[in-house]
Amino acid sequence: MFIRKIFPRLMALLLVLALSGVAQAATGRQKLDAFFKGLKTMRAEFVQKVLDKDQRVKEQSEGVMYLSRPGHFRLEYTKPYSQLYVADGQKLWMYDKDLEQVTVRPQADTLGSTPALLLSGGVPLDRDFNIKDLGVHEGGLTWLELTPKKKDPTFSDIRLALDKDGVRAMQMTDNFGQITRMYFTSIERNPAISPDRFRFTPPPGVDVVGEGQ
Repeated sequence: MFIRKIFPRLMALLLVLALSGVAQAATGRQKLDAFFKGLKTMRAEFVQKVLDKDQRVKEQSEGVMYLSRPGHFRLEYTKPYSQLYVADGQKLWMYDKDLEQVTVRPQADTLGSTPALLLSGGVPLDRDFNIKDLGVHEGGLTWLELTPKKKDPTFSDIRLALDKDGVRAMQMTDNFGQITRMYFTSIERNPAISPDRFRFTPPPGVDVVGEGQ
C-alpha cells in the first residue's frame, strides 16, 4: 500500500500539531512559536490526502494521532486500512495488520535529520530550517514555509496552516513534487493520555523485521 512507501516523509506531520490560543493579530512565526509553548500531550483526528504534482488525489486515509513530548507518538490509520505506528522513545514500531508484519527500527536512526527532531523539544526551529511567513490566504489561514537548511532526501519543504487557535493543516512536498496534506480536527491540547498508548508489543504469530529488535 502506498502509505508504506511515504511514511518516512510523514514523520514531520507529527510535529506541528497543537492548539495555541494566540491572538489573531499575531504573525505566522509568533503562532508557530506559541503552539509549542507548554505543549505536553495532544490528540487529534486527521484526514490525509496524497496528491501528485498535478494536484490530483492519489490516496485518502483517516486516523487519529497521539503525542506525548518528548519523543513519543502513536499514529493510527483506521480508513481505508488499518496500520499502526508507535514511537516509544527508543524504537519506532510499524505494524501492518493485513500483512501480519511488524517493522522495528531505532527511533533516532529513523527520524534522522528530518523535522521529526522537533518532536523531542528543546531544539530551536531556526537551527534546522529557514522559516518564511507566507501571509494569510484562503479561509483566513496564515501559512508558513519551513525549508531544511541541509538538503533532505525525503522532502523539499513543509507548509503549515494556522488560525487563531493553532495548526489546522500541514502540507509536505517531496523531491518529486508529490504533496502529502493533512487536515486536523477534534484537536485536544494536553489531554491525559495513558503511557500505554506509546508502548507496543508485537502480536503473537506476526513477523518482526528490521533493526532494533
